[in-house]
Amino acid sequence: MEQQQNKPTSGFAIAGMICGIVSLIPMGLLSIAVAIVAIVLSAIAKGDIRNNNKNGAGFATAGMVCGIIAIALWVLLIVVIGGALLSFS
Repeated sequence: MEQQQNKPTSGFAIAGMICGIVSLIPMGLLSIAVAIVAIVLSAIAKGDIRNNNKNGAGFATAGMVCGIIAIALWVLLIVVIGGALLSFS
């Protein structure tokens, strides 16, 4: 019977996921900055996981998805507000 190896989890993946979740909290421009950090950390984590045989691919993916969703929501909000302001002029 084979023993299962305990691989370490990438710290970048955990940090990316936490930043991604936090970026979904409406905090103004800080949310956009945290979302960008989440995407960058998650991308670094994907390489770290692949190159160093670590766990945490799901965490990295979650961080990246949350960061992208947060940025998309802000872009949508800016477009809607911009459209509303232009319709009044």
